[in-house]
Amino acid sequence: MNKIILILFLLICTSFLAGAQNEIISADSLNILSSEFRQTDSEKSLQLARAAWIISSQQNDTEAMAASLLNMGMAQYKLSRFDSAIVSCKKSYHLYKSIGHSIGMTAAANNLGMVYYQMSDFANAEKYYSISLDIDYSLNDTAGMAYGLNNLGQLFQYRGDYQKALQYYMLSAEIEHQSGNPYGEAHSWLNIGSAYSESGNLSKGNEYYRKALEYFSSVSDSRNLALVLINLGDNFRLNHDFAQARNMISKAIEISTRNKNDIELIQAQIYYSKLLSDENKADSAEFWLFEALNRCVETDNNLLACEALMQQGLVLSAEKKYPEANQYLLNAYEFASDMQYASALKTILEQLSNNYSALGDFEEALKYQKMGAANDQTQVMSNSAAKIKKDTNPEKPAMMTLLYGLVLGAFLILLLATIHFYIRMRYYKKLTESHSPAREERK
Repeated sequence: MNKIILILFLLICTSFLAGAQNEIISADSLNILSSEFRQTDSEKSLQLARAAWIISSQQNDTEAMAASLLNMGMAQYKLSRFDSAIVSCKKSYHLYKSIGHSIGMTAAANNLGMVYYQMSDFANAEKYYSISLDIDYSLNDTAGMAYGLNNLGQLFQYRGDYQKALQYYMLSAEIEHQSGNPYGEAHSWLNIGSAYSESGNLSKGNEYYRKALEYFSSVSDSRNLALVLINLGDNFRLNHDFAQARNMISKAIEISTRNKNDIELIQAQIYYSKLLSDENKADSAEFWLFEALNRCVETDNNLLACEALMQQGLVLSAEKKYPEANQYLLNAYEFASDMQYASALKTILEQLSNNYSALGDFEEALKYQKMGAANDQTQVMSNSAAKIKKDTNPEKPAMMTLLYGLVLGAFLILLLATIHFYIRMRYYKKLTESHSPAREERK
């Protein structure tokens, strides 16, 4: 029935192509509908956005074209079509930029950051998140600032700097609270819970997860509800409350499957595999893990593929199947190394060292132990450097930090050039004074 209504609506909209004003109304209406279907039916959202793109292109309405591409990119992101999402969001960003539409630019840049993050391209993710945050600061857009701080916090959490991640998340939650945006504040709670849990403080993590769970349940936000259930369920697993863990993770799998959301579904399947492994149900754990791995391959999701491979390596290690486990761990290491996934690298290298030690290959065990120690040292140095960089201050836009860096760099270059010039002049002066007649004759 919904499909019939949608087709009729599209036919009615396209019948207005004879009049310019009606074209604009049709494109705008389709974009509004596309946004409304984004959370519940990504395929339908994509169809509506494409129809809006066709109409707005015929009218040459740049703003409507940019909005259509933005909606297309978000739908493609939800459907894990990341390469297409990048193309759509970049086109949207450049169209908005061509007409000086700052709000559209920041939305497109933020969405690009989200897609790059999911593709494990963290350099580009940080680049576009920072662009978006700079624009939001210039607009004094508190909602945008809070959202951008959350996104940058995720990058720090991924790098293992939980203290800095929590600073960003807490500031975001404070801004959302002061602005009267409970949805944004609840999203910050979810991230705060994740940072606390990953750093080992499960009780504090659960405190924030429960606050987020209560809010997302009250507004029937199924996508974020699934995310909370996945993470809260895994904390119950870590506390050996397997019944509660199964209840929550199973519900998350059900919601994600119904919503056709691959990202949440993969996460839920990986966490369910961990639960079954802890319950010594190796065959079932392997089944769910391979379900997740297959979906990672289908959607080119390297980040979650790394998680799945690492999990299988850990499961096989617990079963003392060390040679097989090492193959999975080494594959996971390749992903983690390429992405500079700090916490995963630490886990993988520790397990590889333990496995080779158990096999009696102490040379290999020592090799991976040293690699793990070097990785820890690199992470400490990276975090220390991050603390003294001004661009890690969540209260200052990244653009200002860049300007300070350029000025400081120019000053240092000038200073070094002056010293170099002075040294060369002294050298030439001494050379001139020491010239002999014989040397002059040889010229």
